[in-house]
Amino acid sequence: MKATVNGITTQYELEGPLSAPVVTLSHSLAANLHLWDAQAAALQDRYRVLRYDIRGHGGSDVPPAPYTLEQMADDLHGLLRALDIAETHEAADEFNRALLAFLATSVR
Repeated sequence: MKATVNGITTQYELEGPLSAPVVTLSHSLAANLHLWDAQAAALQDRYRVLRYDIRGHGGSDVPPAPYTLEQMADDLHGLLRALDIAETHEAADEFNRALLAFLATSVR
């Protein structure tokens, strides 16, 4: 699936029961949303699992670089808003923990 957020088209997958809590799986640099295939399969019976390709990766648009943490945090925030997701758990690697910290301190 695709959504246009923050001026780019973002590739995402959203699977699992509509009424379940959401968990968002953010991949690392030089990867794509399929990095989380096994984890998504294990979680999707109990959670609504959102996986997405960060800008410049996988099926998402590749706008001119450089990309900033602020842009990528805005991309995730825009995707969550576009999908009407107000709350989510997040699983991430080291890079995306920095992105999530930025998002948590900049979005109110």
